[in-house]
Amino acid sequence: MLFELAKRETELAKAARHRRLFVLVGTDDRALAEAAAEVLRGWEAAGGGGEGLYMFQPEFADANKRMNYFRDAVEGSRLEVDFRPYKDTPRILGTTYDFAVLDLVNDLKPNDVGRLGGVVRGGGFYVFLMMPLDAWKRYVTKFQATLLVPQFTPNDIRHRLKERVWRSFYSHKGVVIYDVDKRALLKSSGIEEAQAYEPKRPEPPDKAVLPLKVYRLAATQDQVEVLKLFEVFYNKPKKKQALVIIADRGRGKSAAVGLGLAGIGHKLRKAKARVQIVVSAMEYSNLETLLEFVIKGLEALGYKPGVEREGGEIRAIKARGIFVDVVTPYMLLKRENADIVAVDEAAAVPLPVLYAVHKKFDRLVFATTIHGYEGAGRGFSIRFLKYLRESKDTDVHIFEMEEPIRYGRGDPVEEWLFDAFLLNAEPAKIEPADVEAAKAGNVVYLKEEDVMRDEETFRQFFGIYVQAHYRNEPDDLGMLLDAPHHTARALALPNGKVVVSVELAFEGALDDASIDQALRGLKLPGNIIPDRFLKYWRLPEFAKLKGWRIVRIATHPELQDMGLGTLMLKKLEEEARALGMDWLGVGFGVYDRLLKFWIRNGYIPIHLSPERNPTSGEYSVLLVKPLNEKAEAFVKYANVEFRRRLIHSLMGPYNDMSPSEVQLLLEDWGWDIDGAIALSKNQLDRLVAYAYGPMTYENVTDAIYTLVAQYFYSSRQRRPTLPEPAVRALISKVLEARPWKEAAEAAGLRRGDLMLILREIAKVLLFYYYGGEFEVPLFVVGTVKGREKD
Repeated sequence: MLFELAKRETELAKAARHRRLFVLVGTDDRALAEAAAEVLRGWEAAGGGGEGLYMFQPEFADANKRMNYFRDAVEGSRLEVDFRPYKDTPRILGTTYDFAVLDLVNDLKPNDVGRLGGVVRGGGFYVFLMMPLDAWKRYVTKFQATLLVPQFTPNDIRHRLKERVWRSFYSHKGVVIYDVDKRALLKSSGIEEAQAYEPKRPEPPDKAVLPLKVYRLAATQDQVEVLKLFEVFYNKPKKKQALVIIADRGRGKSAAVGLGLAGIGHKLRKAKARVQIVVSAMEYSNLETLLEFVIKGLEALGYKPGVEREGGEIRAIKARGIFVDVVTPYMLLKRENADIVAVDEAAAVPLPVLYAVHKKFDRLVFATTIHGYEGAGRGFSIRFLKYLRESKDTDVHIFEMEEPIRYGRGDPVEEWLFDAFLLNAEPAKIEPADVEAAKAGNVVYLKEEDVMRDEETFRQFFGIYVQAHYRNEPDDLGMLLDAPHHTARALALPNGKVVVSVELAFEGALDDASIDQALRGLKLPGNIIPDRFLKYWRLPEFAKLKGWRIVRIATHPELQDMGLGTLMLKKLEEEARALGMDWLGVGFGVYDRLLKFWIRNGYIPIHLSPERNPTSGEYSVLLVKPLNEKAEAFVKYANVEFRRRLIHSLMGPYNDMSPSEVQLLLEDWGWDIDGAIALSKNQLDRLVAYAYGPMTYENVTDAIYTLVAQYFYSSRQRRPTLPEPAVRALISKVLEARPWKEAAEAAGLRRGDLMLILREIAKVLLFYYYGGEFEVPLFVVGTVKGREKD
């Protein structure tokens, strides 16, 4: 039966250049493996063939059995099978196969399925090996085991992802479900006829600026249209030129950008002898395809590009006057010059970084996936494109790629994949009446059962994440659905449209054994905030308190800056108090606007990572809002020690942190930092000579550091009020010890002004803290605020 069914489905799939998915269900290992081989023999008999994948988990004995049974069953066929463990999945992304067998009995890791869902070309088959749902729900998969934290047991694991995937099999065409134990067809593909696929040959423009050799490498007309956009870079721009390329996964976006960079690099080199191109993404692995096609394009043009690698990843390409450097977005901001800058997967880059890149460079390419494994949604379009369009000094050229590379339009497997893992989730469409309701705060607080009560509400909830600045992966959906310590909350308008989405993680309430392990340095999974209180501040009793860490919070992109985020935090706090929670917390990569939001809402910094995240380039900060006196005592201690540590670490690991970010982290909460800190007699004498006389700053760095530390040790009630530029000057020059030019730029001042301001600040602080110990000119007395005049 399977043989004939596979033959028929192959004929329909090949005609439309589509794929098919066969889901084989059973408990007998041999029967499952042999059924998979039978499907592929039917596919082969109808004209299928070539190389395929067999993915399995080699650490499971039953998985090895099924793999061996399958290997024996296909022996003698013309099929070439690449047997690979799932840990190799990231390296397979971007490769193309004719078929793929995915053994999902032991594991359903959403990221693996998401990555592998695009590797089979049109006309090919996917075969999934699975247990029946009732048996599968009694089994904890490898992925689910990673979701366990000390407070919960395997019995607490939820199986909502499995249920969702099963429902999606039955609701989508192109999916065949077959029970191998009963030898019964549970569901046919639902496709009776196929519209023939008619390939269109890409046609380069009649008058092309880029070489035709590059255009001939394009696989689709969409790629040709992207290459045409690159031609605007050839003439010296009167305005900034920004190309924006957006696409669903599998449309050849990165390849087109790579070819475009090679082609325009070649043309510009002829005009100016040397061309500097910089490409960037949040993760170097995201640039693999783009760089591969830069090299292909250069080779087609007769170059012999040299490639520099680090850890197996390309860091630079050099080809006779064309230089391509590969950097992270934060490294990109430190670049002085570049002829062309290309940012791939731009929607994953924080908006402040994108704004800064746009401000700094003149020829720009922003490419991003809308949906799919790398997708970050149309929030990029709504927020960043609006900014670009409103920039009067910028010509914006936008193109959305729609034609798939590996398979035909309307491929049923792609539609199933996007739907099952919410890769195509979108927020609700906002009408004028919705904006008015949001501005008025007319919203309803939704708990998890409300968020997940129906598919449409859940899709809107998740669609807000897809459009936010978060990098979304299928694993995120799996964690939200199945992890026992994760839960969802939302705000919705009275008409049911979701406008704010929140994911929470329960942390704390730990037992003595877990606390002892953490104090001895062992990892405490899933309890990020208690872990820092234990390992950094040595406060074991805090770990017995319970709280919610806000994993994600995002507002509908069309309803931001209306107070909805703050309103959501108030609702969360009300529920947390009602449930007897002790604290709320959050962690994120530091940048000042986001930090300001959380501090304004009463969240207190307690920890900062000692080095930047290698992927995002940001320092990670943790903040906690205590909900009772007991939690407040712990948070006060942690914050005081945190500020002490930060003040004295700014010359070291944090010396490149923005002064405005440091100022927010050193926010005064009414708590003095304990410990005497005062000038010696000689330091005081030298500082007076610096403030009022000829002594230079370099001769008093020790003394002024002590004086400034004394200022930040004091609570607001016990220190003079200084204007914002003055505080930033103290941070950038005194605490971070930057060179004069760099310190002035960081503080937003001119170098000469910075030198003058520091002398004036020294006078103010000297008078405030040591006014009775030296003679002060009378005119200085009136400049001091917050202290009674002598």
